[in-house]
Amino acid sequence: MSSSNILELYDDCLNYIFDLLPTQDRISFAQVCTRFRHIFVSQCGSRYREYTLDDNSSREQLIEFCTCREVVQTFTIDLDLFDNTINTIAPTTHYDILLSALKGMHQLEYLTVKQVKILVTIIDRPFDQILSAVRQLEGLRRLEIQAIFDCSVERLSELQHLEELHLHIPQIASPTLVKCCKSNSSLRSLHLGYGCVQRNLCDIVPHCKNLEVFKFGMTAESSAYRALARLPKLRQLTHFGIRRADSFEPLLSSLADRPQLLHLDIDGGSISLAETRQLIRLQSLVHLKCFCSTVQCVAMLARLSQLEELCLWMSSPLDVSDALLGIVASCGRLKLLRLAVGNVNKDFFSKATELSRSKKIAMGAIQEPPLKLEIPMACQKQTIAAENFSIERELNTWTTF
Repeated sequence: MSSSNILELYDDCLNYIFDLLPTQDRISFAQVCTRFRHIFVSQCGSRYREYTLDDNSSREQLIEFCTCREVVQTFTIDLDLFDNTINTIAPTTHYDILLSALKGMHQLEYLTVKQVKILVTIIDRPFDQILSAVRQLEGLRRLEIQAIFDCSVERLSELQHLEELHLHIPQIASPTLVKCCKSNSSLRSLHLGYGCVQRNLCDIVPHCKNLEVFKFGMTAESSAYRALARLPKLRQLTHFGIRRADSFEPLLSSLADRPQLLHLDIDGGSISLAETRQLIRLQSLVHLKCFCSTVQCVAMLARLSQLEELCLWMSSPLDVSDALLGIVASCGRLKLLRLAVGNVNKDFFSKATELSRSKKIAMGAIQEPPLKLEIPMACQKQTIAAENFSIERELNTWTTF
């Protein structure tokens, strides 16, 4: 084929030419016309479907990324890149380029915006500007905001299609959070950092009719927690950090009247005897993680017969062997029993093996997945195998409880 105009070349020829170009020339190539930009995106777009823009990003990478904006699906923005005090790209000019690119990310599904250092910048309300830029992206389903200092997120309510929202920020005004929940009626998962929200759970509950997962941390009166029981589709509830003694008793009591909760984490503060009495009424639970201070509280958990995973942390140095054996004997579906901190006697594993064998035979569940016991004994993880009920040992590296 003879041609006097490069635009008359077939795409395979243009791709061949593109492969021979250095980085800077490829960028120039993409800026010639729409067709050349499509060639650039087809060649380079895959590396930007999941991308993090941080202080390691060069000017060329920013331009390439913006050129491929329509293929981006997962994007993380580190605002420290735009700090005036460090040697980085020109803050205001490139921030404007970023905002323009965000508006064209029509395949964007997951967005994370973070600021984990002291940010010194002349950019006004950077979080709000980003939220405004993505408000028309109907495919945006998950948003995460991280900040170690107060930041403005008043424009959260401009987004309308979120299904998952993570706010790890010092605080958020109650009206802002309420407006956000109102405008995102399909919200299924909400994660709030410790202290981010204070005593305004009652305000958001009426607007979270589809919420299934709620993770939060705050110290409040028991009445503030109790409102969560009115969430009609709540399946997973996590509280972390400091709380007052017995503060969950009314909430657990109310949840027991609507048996729908499957996953409960009380990650901070030992559950009291009064709270345990209400907790064991949650017969729908399949996963439980909590702190206990007495053997009696541990023993009572055997009433949760549907449990598949139980993770305990003893706040006192008591032997809980018999209490745990009672759980193994009663909870035939149990697949994981983890004691992050606590004591068992030397006969615990052999007795647990026998109990597991008897239970599985009685239930006709010999082919069920093995029961895993993770106990802090000589830094070993014990697995009671379903096939032969032998105990297999392997070195265990403890993860965060």
